[in-house]
Amino acid sequence: MRIIAAFVLALAVATTAPAVRADSHLDTSTKFIGELANEAIDTLTDKSNTSEQRRDKFRKLFRDGFAVNGIARFVAGRYWRKAPDAERTEYLTLFEDVIVNTWADRFSQYSGQKFEVKGAVDATPDNSKENVALVESLFFTSPNSPVRIEWRVASKGDLFKIVDVKLEGISMATTQRDEFNSVVSKSGRKLSSLIEELRRRRDG
Repeated sequence: MRIIAAFVLALAVATTAPAVRADSHLDTSTKFIGELANEAIDTLTDKSNTSEQRRDKFRKLFRDGFAVNGIARFVAGRYWRKAPDAERTEYLTLFEDVIVNTWADRFSQYSGQKFEVKGAVDATPDNSKENVALVESLFFTSPNSPVRIEWRVASKGDLFKIVDVKLEGISMATTQRDEFNSVVSKSGRKLSSLIEELRRRRDG
């Protein structure tokens, strides 16, 4: 999840969208990623923002762009299913707080790298109530060595949310789940152990 947030921080204003079938969810998903990039750069690299203002704006973008609660539940894995409601509520709050506090100020490190949206393919499962698009993009750490980034965008009606990001084929949601599972397995195998670790990260 830390890497997912980092991708959003690094998105550049220059976004090239391909021509795809008009009014399809692929077209709209592609546009969604491009517009999120523009908004992130326009609002979060403003040097007049205080640290608190930047965090508030990042929180809004994070909520608007990502299926935050769905990702949080996924990365908690089986420990979410066994946890009482009070722990689930605190975990969701801490999860978002840690992401925001960790990454909001790092937008100031953006230095104009190029980001291009290359296209989208349909990945909607059979009998799904949602459409799913895989939006392909390139982030140029240098002119000749772009990093491949794939955004998994789920949509239903007018609601579009990022549910995962793959960096060179590696799922960031799965990577974060593996990290969280490691934390919990070493300290009680309960969501309360992860909550304690997230409190430490937020307040440390």
